[in-house]
Amino acid sequence: MNFYIGNSIDEIDEQDVNVEFSDELIDFVYKLSKQEPFDMSKLYEINPYVDVEVSKNDLSQIIEVRNYILDTSLLQTYEEPDEGNQVLKDLVEIAQKAQSRDLGLVSI
Repeated sequence: MNFYIGNSIDEIDEQDVNVEFSDELIDFVYKLSKQEPFDMSKLYEINPYVDVEVSKNDLSQIIEVRNYILDTSLLQTYEEPDEGNQVLKDLVEIAQKAQSRDLGLVSI
């Protein structure tokens, strides 16, 4: 799935900056959520098989999930830890850009 800045599918520019989030990474985060006390649902509940609008109100929680995962080094057991770290960092950057523009994200 790819994340774009915008409040709706009609608003996004597919040529604009986006972050590709692999199914494997989303599955890994879901598995982590079963082992960790931290609520990661705002990230792993995004369905990778349909277009999803992520509210601007949910972006700070997604950023918190990313910070928790990186701060606790949970990606050490992921098959591609450097790639996973980079994707999460990129996701935060695009989420912060969306926040600065008072927009959400769209996952397609």
